[in-house]
Amino acid sequence: MAYIRSVRVILIAIAIACATSRAAHAEPIVLESHAGSRPDDADRLLAPVMAELAKAGFPARQDVERLIATHLSRVAAALDDARAGESVGSIEAGYKKFVAGDFDGAITDIQRGLDALRAAPGAVAGKNDRRAAVMRGLLGLALSHRRLGHQSEATAAMAELVRSFPDREVSYKDYGPEPRDFFQKVQGELAREGQGSLAVDVDDDRAVVFINERYAGVGDITVKDLYAGRYRVFLQQGEQLGRVHEVDVEPGRAASVSVSWQLDAALRAGPALVFADEATRQEQEPRQAVRVARAVGAPSVVVLGIRDNRGRRSVVGAVYSADSTRPLRSGAVAVEPVVPAAERLQALARLLAGDEAAAGLVAPLGEPRPASEDDRGGTGDRPFRVWKWVALGGGVAVIATGVALIAIDDPPTDSGSRDPSSRETKVPGIVTAAAGAALSGLGVYLFVRDARDRRSARSAAIVPTDSGATFVLSGSF
Repeated sequence: MAYIRSVRVILIAIAIACATSRAAHAEPIVLESHAGSRPDDADRLLAPVMAELAKAGFPARQDVERLIATHLSRVAAALDDARAGESVGSIEAGYKKFVAGDFDGAITDIQRGLDALRAAPGAVAGKNDRRAAVMRGLLGLALSHRRLGHQSEATAAMAELVRSFPDREVSYKDYGPEPRDFFQKVQGELAREGQGSLAVDVDDDRAVVFINERYAGVGDITVKDLYAGRYRVFLQQGEQLGRVHEVDVEPGRAASVSVSWQLDAALRAGPALVFADEATRQEQEPRQAVRVARAVGAPSVVVLGIRDNRGRRSVVGAVYSADSTRPLRSGAVAVEPVVPAAERLQALARLLAGDEAAAGLVAPLGEPRPASEDDRGGTGDRPFRVWKWVALGGGVAVIATGVALIAIDDPPTDSGSRDPSSRETKVPGIVTAAAGAALSGLGVYLFVRDARDRRSARSAAIVPTDSGATFVLSGSF
């Protein structure tokens, strides 16, 4: 029987793996992309395009959202203080029901509060009072399930508590013997399975990393001695929230996850890429869209947006292969001064889906190439890129002139005679050399400033932790 069960488990695992590989993903996907907030009329303008793409076999938005959540990361919801307080209140009310013996009511209230807070890790990460409420909620949830005979649910809730609060214990004084004994039992079982580690590789050393809403560090971090199970990795930078990456840690093994903060900050529900401004969109859109396509196993990605094209507000689209950030096809349909007939927007969709015959109804996408670092010259984040060379080179040339003037100096002799072709050039030479030295010093200063501008800016933050607070200073030094 054991052998039959083993075979059955293997077959089920193979079936799940095959289904997963099919889900990720034979068809192209569609993303929106916007600079700033999404336009209010985006649904109306993009609807004919999305409907035509669906006819061509492109998956629906909600299906793409699920793919991204499964294979890349999920959106971290935002809770304001009022709604976070409501969630904490639901947990506290549920815990009181557990104490009073209403176990079904306790499970309902506690689970409601935990689900809301788990969907919004930014409302809990680094906030000790809310983390304490989550711990109490998991304890009440585990014990309520246990009292009702739901052993697997009870163990799962207690194991989540053990993984999320490795530095805390369920004290006899605060909770009594049963909760403490159950906590120690589950903790012992997890310890016997063995522990693993989790490395988080971040491309921005200013991003603060939380694991199961517990502060883990800034930038690249590795956390050892983790009990086996699934962990939530969440990044935050200032008030900006990242996304939630779920990672399985196995006993005796090192798990890892690579997180692009730029993609985390841009990828929103929809699914859509939302950038701070048009320059950022031009620079990052192709790279981030291709990253999403690769993560879900899609061969290509269609990116749709609403923005200016050749001086007119337009619905624009481009197709990128998962292997390149150079668009395969692109086009635009102007929506001003009047919104065109649906057939024009449908033609854009057909073109993006590969119907070249539809190109006659679509305008070319006249978008300037994003300026590279070499193209920006002295503008942008490195305003001294050219001037540092001008100042240093000019300073060296002026110093050389001053030295030459000093060298040809020929003052009169005591008798008052001198070479008619010579001049008294020592003083002008000294002045010229001094000016050249000053100009060279300016060039050196501009080199230093330019080098600083190339590095990531430093940042400082105070991050609440379980034992108080941590002052974090990050950047390049």
